[in-house]
Amino acid sequence: MTRPSKTRVASILIAAAVTLGAWEPTAGAQQKTEKAAADVRARELFLKGDAAYAEGRYEEALAAFQEAYDLSGRPQLLFNISNSLERLGRYQEAVDALDKYLASGKAKDRDVVQKRLANLKKRVEDQKKEQEKLAREEDEKRQHEEAERKKREEAQGGAAQASGGPTDGAAAVAPEKPSGSIVPWVLIGGGGVVLVTGAVFGVLTLGARSDAKAGCADADAGHLCDADARSALDREKTFGLVADIGIVSGLVLGGIGTYFLLTEKPAEPKVKVGIRSLPGGGGVQVGGTF
Repeated sequence: MTRPSKTRVASILIAAAVTLGAWEPTAGAQQKTEKAAADVRARELFLKGDAAYAEGRYEEALAAFQEAYDLSGRPQLLFNISNSLERLGRYQEAVDALDKYLASGKAKDRDVVQKRLANLKKRVEDQKKEQEKLAREEDEKRQHEEAERKKREEAQGGAAQASGGPTDGAAAVAPEKPSGSIVPWVLIGGGGVVLVTGAVFGVLTLGARSDAKAGCADADAGHLCDADARSALDREKTFGLVADIGIVSGLVLGGIGTYFLLTEKPAEPKVKVGIRSLPGGGGVQVGGTF
């Protein structure tokens, strides 16, 4: 058998090296192409989310920003995600996203972001306190209603005994004191609370508007506003919407409650029936009050 010459062996090795060299750049180029496509899609999602955020569609904005972040992994998108979560009232999730953004080391204006994070954490605490307060008030309301019910039952039992009520184990239907419906008063009271809330947010709207004007100035390039002014504009829009809804809802509820109160008919007293023994063993007598 003829042994291959050194020249032929060298040619084979060179061809193999060229083949491998041609394959490796091809795989790398494919990865670069896929990454470029993901970046393009991420940018499209960012623009979609930015438009939705500007129009107040925060759920759509959050979904777009999150998908863009999943595709590109760019930490800057975490700031947009945090903003959307904050507008949705999901303060703890907004804190988590902003913490992750700071930890990435890519945060610009780090001092400003840290101040924003501190404010968000305060909102988380305030939200927890408000939830605990509402839970306590609901529990106190249930306890009060239960105490009132027991008082009514005791009063009804005492009235039955004072009027020579049923004896010898005979059953009776306890009377109920006629009373008007509390629905009108609940509506009027609730309307008053909502109206006051709307007025409070109206005052907050004026304050946010003042802050926004203070942070904006006219320049050659146009009307420029800093980051704090943009935040103030967002607050003005949100507070103004809440104020309008609160004032209108309060007036509507109060009006409905007043209407019910003026048109309500007096409640009819319920029948009280009892059986009692006659003195001297003369039998029993059925008595009733209508």
